[in-house]
Amino acid sequence: MAKLLFGKDLLPIYSAKMQDHDWDDFKYLLALHRTGTLSDAARRCGVNETTVARRLKRLQQALRVTLFVRNEAGRHQLAEAAQQILDHAETMERENTVLTEHLDQSSGQIGGTIRISAVPVIINHVILPHLGKLGDKHPHLAVELVPEARNIDLTKREADLAIRFSRPEQGGLATMAQKLGELGFDAYCGSQLTPEQQDDADWICYDDASASLPQARWTEELRKRLKQRPSRFRVSDIDTALEAAARGYGKAVLPKLVCEGNKRFRCIGAETSRSGMARDVWLLSHSDEARLSVTTVKSWLGELPWA
Repeated sequence: MAKLLFGKDLLPIYSAKMQDHDWDDFKYLLALHRTGTLSDAARRCGVNETTVARRLKRLQQALRVTLFVRNEAGRHQLAEAAQQILDHAETMERENTVLTEHLDQSSGQIGGTIRISAVPVIINHVILPHLGKLGDKHPHLAVELVPEARNIDLTKREADLAIRFSRPEQGGLATMAQKLGELGFDAYCGSQLTPEQQDDADWICYDDASASLPQARWTEELRKRLKQRPSRFRVSDIDTALEAAARGYGKAVLPKLVCEGNKRFRCIGAETSRSGMARDVWLLSHSDEARLSVTTVKSWLGELPWA
C-alpha cells in the first residue's frame, strides 16, 4: 500500500490557485524523483535529508498537491497527480541550463554542468586520466562523474550522458546510442608473482549476482579449462578484480587498456586466454539534447582511447 510522503491532509489535485512558492524548491523535486530516496537526493543537491524534506513539504503545501508516495520497496515515487508538476519542473531546468550556457557562450566560453554516469572501471581508468585536458580547454565546464554499474534511466534525466558495456534496451526514441569502441580483455596477474606462484595462483571469480557478465563467464571458462581453483573470495565488478589481481590475490580477466604498460600487472595470456574476449562500449544520451556543452563532451569522449 503506497503511503503519502508528507502527510495525508494535502489535496491530491493540482490547484489553479497556488500559494506563493520558491522556484528553487523544484530542484529538490527533480532530485528525489530521479534518485528515489531522501538520502540520495540530499547528496545530489549538496544538503542534508532534513532540508530536502522541508523544501518539498513547503512546495507541496504551496501547490496543494501530493508530490510523492512511498512504494513497497520504501522508495519515493512520483504521485500520479504530480506528473504535470514534474513536466513543469523539467522545463524550468532545461530553460535555466540553456540560459546559463548562453551566458557562458556570449563570453566566448563553453560552460554548464554535464553529468556522466559510467561503470567504475571506465570512470577511474579511462575518463579520469584524460579529464584534465578537457578542463584546461574548457575551464567554465563542470563535469560530474557518477561511478555506478546500474543502468540508469536517462528518461528521468538522472544523467546527461551514460557509458555502458551494452546497447540500451529501454528509452526508445528518447535515447540515442553511439558506439565508442571495443574494450578488449586478457588474463593477467600481479607483477610481483613469480612464474611458479603465477601457475599456482587461484582465479579471481565473480559473485552469483554478477555471474552472467561476460568477464565472469570468460573467467569461469578459463578456470575450468585449465582445471584450476577459484579464489577464496569473489568480486562484483572489474575495478575490484583489477585491484585484487594487482595485489597478488590471484589471476583475473581484465581490460587490456588498463593493464598493458602498467607495471602492476603481467599478462599471462597467449595459450591461457581465449579469443573474442571484448566488450562494446556505448555512449547514451538524450535524443532531444542540443546543448553545446553536451555536444562538446560527447566529441571528447569519442576521441578517448577505447581499444
